[in-house]
Amino acid sequence: MKALSIHLTDICNSKCSFCIVDSPFMAQDTVMRRRVSRFLSEHAGQGYEGVSLHGGEATIRRDFLDILDEIRDKGYPTVHLMTNARKLARMEFARSVVERGVSLFVVSMHGATASTQDRISKSLGSFEQAAQGIRNVKALGAEVRTNTVVCKDNFTELPQIVDLCLDLGADQINLSALHTSGTALRNFWDVTPRYEEIRPYVLAACERAVRRGTRLLMEGFPYCTVPGYERHLVDWEHNRYKVLYRSFVMDDYEDHMDDFTRVKDERCRGCFFDDVCGGVYKEYAELIGWDEFHPVAVT
Repeated sequence: MKALSIHLTDICNSKCSFCIVDSPFMAQDTVMRRRVSRFLSEHAGQGYEGVSLHGGEATIRRDFLDILDEIRDKGYPTVHLMTNARKLARMEFARSVVERGVSLFVVSMHGATASTQDRISKSLGSFEQAAQGIRNVKALGAEVRTNTVVCKDNFTELPQIVDLCLDLGADQINLSALHTSGTALRNFWDVTPRYEEIRPYVLAACERAVRRGTRLLMEGFPYCTVPGYERHLVDWEHNRYKVLYRSFVMDDYEDHMDDFTRVKDERCRGCFFDDVCGGVYKEYAELIGWDEFHPVAVT
């Protein structure tokens, strides 16, 4: 998919302990509407298949519905929204969003219980609101893809999170390795599990998703940490995103990640997946090291 990706706001109505945007610590929003509008105008009619919106929490912008109208008026075919779904718990608001062209909702579900999710988000009621938000947009005919960031607080209940999301009606399950920047870097030792620690639970969650016949997508995991499920890792060769992040434009999201956020070790050169694997988030490698990573033999 060739798409635009727009960071709509630094601000969020949750305060997740691993937020890569650092939303809990942002005093004010740095994202200007005129910059968003200019970005949309500059790329209209250039073959982009859709626009992906994210934040912070995009839905809390006062002009959020106006921005959706602008995207539609400029001729973009569809919108994908990354959201904690809290505002979507109100059916009236969910309907307004779907009617303005959002066809895919990527909903953050980080716990199998309210206790876990609300603890991670530091927002009482966020779990129930997210669950209701999923029910609402599904009832309105939209597609839901849940996203779970694997952290110290939730990794033991990953299989149960998969079951919960599918029972709520999710069309696809995303599992994301913790990106150790922003608030996650501030809280590194409190939120970051070791890959060798989470591995059995990640694999069990993958097995659960596949056994239940759903689509499974994984992002940020080194290939050597998910044996047997490598085909489910995101294929960036077929997903090209041009990103507006505050006032900075990334011409290709994957190239930016390779250049600035992820690293490889000498041992990676001998791995069967070296050409396609992005490696490890650099902060993880710097603070924890490489002992748990082993190159996959050529098959």
